[in-house]
Order: sequence, then structure tokens, then C-alpha cells
Amino acid sequence: MVNGDLAPGEVLNEAELARRWEVSRTPVREAIRQLEQEHLVRWSPRRGATVASITVAGVRDLYEVREALEGLAAQLVAHRAPPEELAELEGLAVAIQEAHDRGDLAEAIKLDDQLHRCLARATDNRVLESHLGRILDRVLMGRMTVRRDPGRIDEIVREHDRIISALRRGDAAAAEAEAAGHIRRARLRLMEMLQRSSVDEER
Repeated sequence: MVNGDLAPGEVLNEAELARRWEVSRTPVREAIRQLEQEHLVRWSPRRGATVASITVAGVRDLYEVREALEGLAAQLVAHRAPPEELAELEGLAVAIQEAHDRGDLAEAIKLDDQLHRCLARATDNRVLESHLGRILDRVLMGRMTVRRDPGRIDEIVREHDRIISALRRGDAAAAEAEAAGHIRRARLRLMEMLQRSSVDEER
């Protein structure tokens, strides 16, 4: 679902999903209930459970919190500067650019998710890592959407480089500002795309 296997609005049929994953319907039912609590699934009396759609309000709410948490994460990592995680972040940033260059959008998104989770893990703050991890689970569909905007791809690569450069220097203020700005620009671009799409559908 979060990786795009199931489209927004798609009905979740317990029996079909159980067959697909070769499990009984009970764990599928429990998984759907959990996803509903995470606002990834919506339930209505007529249609049952469906994959939640991306909304402008939902993007705003999630990305505002994500902006604050990722800014804090970058600040903490700059102070602690664990060399192993910094090297991993640099490697992931290079791999993301290579995936973009060869047009492999799915791989770039997967690597980008790993980069942001690596940043959270490098804080050595398990509460922050847990909360940010749940938010990253929920925003993946939005990240897939915004990456289809060609103008955003080059920006993402440059922003990653600036974040990592600030982390390498141990400049906590710059790292926080760059990380928060990275998420803010993604939020504004995604909200703009969703609003534009809504206007086009009304025409």
C-alpha cells in the first residue's frame, strides 16, 4: 500500500489479500484495522475498507510534523556526528542520484526512504526514530507523487548534499535549517500538485 502496490481508493478485499499473501483472513483483518488507525485505510458502510487518498490537508498535517522532527534529527546528528552513519548517508545520497540519472524512480524512492530512516537512527534517540518512522510510512505515497515532478528531482539531490555537508561540519544550526527546509519544500510542492490536480478534475 505505502509502496504503491495498491492505489488510493482501491477496495481491500480480505479474501483476495489473504490469497495473495498466502495467510488466513484473520491477520489480514488485523492489519487492515491497524492501517485504519494509522489513517492509511478508510472505512465506509457502503464500500468497506479502501486505501486512503492523499489530501492537501493530510499532507499539510503530516509534513508539518515531519519538518519539525527531521530538523531536530539533523541537529542531533550534527552534535553527535557518528562516522558510520554519516558514511552511510553519503553513500545513500550518491545512490539516489545514480538511480535518478538512470530513470529508476522506484529505486530512488526506496533509497530516499532509507536515507531518512538512517538520519533518524543516527540520532540515537529511539523515541524520535519511532515517531519519525511511522510518519515516513505514511508519507511514502506522497513522496512517490512529488518525485514525478521533474523539476523537484534535481532539487532533492542538491538538498541532500547540503544537509550532509552541514552534518559533516558539525554545524547543528545549518543542518537543522537544511533538513527542515528540505521537507518544507517537499510539502509545498506536493500540496501545489494536489491542488492543481483537483482543479483539473473539476474542469
